[in-house]
Amino acid sequence: MKSLLGNLRVILVIIGLTIFVYAEVSAEDWKLYAIGNEGTFWWYDTQGVTYHPNKVIQVWVKKVKADEILEMIKGGAKFKVSELEQMTSERDYERSLMEIDCVKKTYAYLQRFNYDSKGVLKGGASESGIRSIPPNSVVDTLYIEVCK
Repeated sequence: MKSLLGNLRVILVIIGLTIFVYAEVSAEDWKLYAIGNEGTFWWYDTQGVTYHPNKVIQVWVKKVKADEILEMIKGGAKFKVSELEQMTSERDYERSLMEIDCVKKTYAYLQRFNYDSKGVLKGGASESGIRSIPPNSVVDTLYIEVCK
């Protein structure tokens, strides 16, 4: 009987974790905020923006490399944001946790993770180093978006 109860507890914990993880993943709402000249598409999670005291913000960003999509856009092709999201969703990507100081206009990458096209983690690293936000950069575009 004790063994059965132990197994039941393990199963309930696994089900609970599965529901929690699914709820966390489905809570993401990625918004396109920049397209880089080198073929990168930049998204940020609007649901995951965390506002801290002193106008410090933490935000998850996703970078997807898609040269051929950028070439189609440069060639005059028009896409809806939802179409771009679909086209870039089936690729390898980098996901990073950034911290932006809206007063000092600085940023830092706290963590970076690389995923394959199926969303399987390939590797990651902690980052350090605070940098100034360069004018007219991808980070400046995000700063304008989240430091309103």
